[in-house]
Amino acid sequence: MNLKGMIIDLDGTLLDSMRYWDTVGADFLRNQNVVPPDSLNDIIKEMSFEESAQYFIDEFGLHFSVTDVIHEINKMVDDAYRHTIQLKPDAEGALKKMKARGMKLCIATVTNHQLAELALTRLGVMDYFEFIITCGEVGQSKNEPDIYNKAAQLFGLKSADIGVIEDALYCMKTAKNSGFYVIGMYDESSQLDTEVIIKTCDQYVTSFKELEGLL
Repeated sequence: MNLKGMIIDLDGTLLDSMRYWDTVGADFLRNQNVVPPDSLNDIIKEMSFEESAQYFIDEFGLHFSVTDVIHEINKMVDDAYRHTIQLKPDAEGALKKMKARGMKLCIATVTNHQLAELALTRLGVMDYFEFIITCGEVGQSKNEPDIYNKAAQLFGLKSADIGVIEDALYCMKTAKNSGFYVIGMYDESSQLDTEVIIKTCDQYVTSFKELEGLL
């Protein structure tokens, strides 16, 4: 991997946090006296935060603004980001090796910027990253390449010189189709897609220890 930069997803990739997101949408709806559909996570998993919020409002007739929905859901996960969520095993060692090789690093995430920064600061790894960029800030989900292209622009690098580490198949497809070198990272939340992920990405790893050995 002769890469000059690395765009790293947050939840399910760098942070072991997907279990907090698996139930938050349904819990939010129950708090509004709405019975969530069994397929809720499948419906919203490829949406940005803003798109999910609009779906909740339109589909269930909630008297909220998009901002209100996002605020309520962020409140529900706030404590976990401040106090509980941990890095994936061996993540810091891989970050340290990437920085030692002179790579520029950033976070590209669906998650609220402040929550992401709080967690990374608490875990002692914020200084490894040039910046955090979110889907909300670019106005598109990861079904569109905007977040990756914006990160490349901020790095001052071409997509071909940048790796993208993601755990979700749809994100990998977007980054791959946009000319980035894609590294698939195992997470339990995406294990049903593993066969297709391996075929889609340039490199597939099951851990940051494995990734560090390839750097």
